[in-house]
Amino acid sequence: MATKELKGTQTEKNICIAYLDECQSYARYNYYAQAADKEQYFPVGVIFRETANNEMHHAKVFLKMLQNTEVTTPVNVDAGFLGTTTDNLKIAMKEEKDSGYEFYMQAAATAIDEGFPEIASHFKAIAAVEKTHYDRFAKFLDMINNGTLWKREKPVTWKCLVCGYTEVGTEPPTTCPGCDHPYQHYVCVEDGYAPAQVF
Repeated sequence: MATKELKGTQTEKNICIAYLDECQSYARYNYYAQAADKEQYFPVGVIFRETANNEMHHAKVFLKMLQNTEVTTPVNVDAGFLGTTTDNLKIAMKEEKDSGYEFYMQAAATAIDEGFPEIASHFKAIAAVEKTHYDRFAKFLDMINNGTLWKREKPVTWKCLVCGYTEVGTEPPTTCPGCDHPYQHYVCVEDGYAPAQVF
């Protein structure tokens, strides 16, 4: 990717840090998805898994930049960061901000200074994704806190995560007419759930 030597630069270290952070995020968000499912916040579990998949692909982007090299750099390790879904959303927001879009914009500036414009472009693009992750986590935290995850002022389209049944209303059906699962298995389509990825 780079036309000049990457070895020994701060950009190389930043790429390494980004790769390791994205790997941690992938694992952490899958754990958070499991916790959300246990609390019957199935829509939040879907969001955590979707975000985890994004992070996995970000990690691959950075790993490809580091091919045929070995880098030694200090990295912070997330330890003991498992709590309730609301706790996990708050932690995820902090991570998306600190290790995500803020760090990536700084890394992009460093890459420009060191003569790696294409790497800088990738950092900026992924920073924009991380900001979207932050905003979405904030939105879901707010909905849980104010009781609007399954209740809206205006009619929306509700979709059952189990059988795919849809219904328009301010709330999902108490029990799904298609598969008899409770309302917690419904997502609001307008909340922007991405379709399942095909690899």
